[in-house]
Amino acid sequence: DMIIKKEDYIMDVDIEQTKEYYKFHSLCDCSSCRNYYTQVKNRFPLLDEFLLELGVNIECPDELGCVESDNKIQYLFAAYTVCGKILEFDKYEIDLFENSGVISITINNGYIPNEQKTDHFVVTVYNIVLPWALNEPFPKPISTKKNFFDKIKAIFSKK
Repeated sequence: DMIIKKEDYIMDVDIEQTKEYYKFHSLCDCSSCRNYYTQVKNRFPLLDEFLLELGVNIECPDELGCVESDNKIQYLFAAYTVCGKILEFDKYEIDLFENSGVISITINNGYIPNEQKTDHFVVTVYNIVLPWALNEPFPKPISTKKNFFDKIKAIFSKK
């Protein structure tokens, strides 16, 4: 285990176990998720570096929430599992300035569906917007508020 400090967060991270988790971790196969997997590493090098220090593979989030609009996808959040414990935490997020925007990161013990059986915590990233890059039709944009909330509910009730 390794003690890692990020601003006012102090974590005891099992980097090898986290890396092992990402080798066998299952991914969603929907087009919006695949669009994220293919681009996020190259478009957000500071975020990739931040997550790599914790043993996390940026291309393999446990959960993504997104909204499709205007040939781009707004990823409301991307949640990642880290094996280990939070020793001290801050109620404020960590901000990374990248791609002419701010990426916000929170680290907490919140629940996220994952395949972990040991101590773990969640790193959640907010404010990622990516263009459509797959060679397939863009997903149908959400047209009404009701559909948006149905989609959000579906994300959180995913088995």
